[in-house]
Amino acid sequence: MPPGLILAFVESRTVMNNPDQDTIIRAVEDARRILGEYRGDAKRTVERLLAVLDRSDVVHALDRIKRRKVIRLVE
Repeated sequence: MPPGLILAFVESRTVMNNPDQDTIIRAVEDARRILGEYRGDAKRTVERLLAVLDRSDVVHALDRIKRRKVIRLVE
């Protein structure tokens, strides 16, 4: 592996080692799985998506990530 690629991988792992990002990634993976299981019952699929994406831990993680982004833009 070229040295630059190793450095980029290490930097991306450092950035991604964040509980809020982990929460969001798990929610997106769950949502993708639900969409992959879609069998024509749109109402049930939307209910399942809401159950995953509207969980309080996901909502709070998104709020914290957005707040950090705004703080960085202001600084």
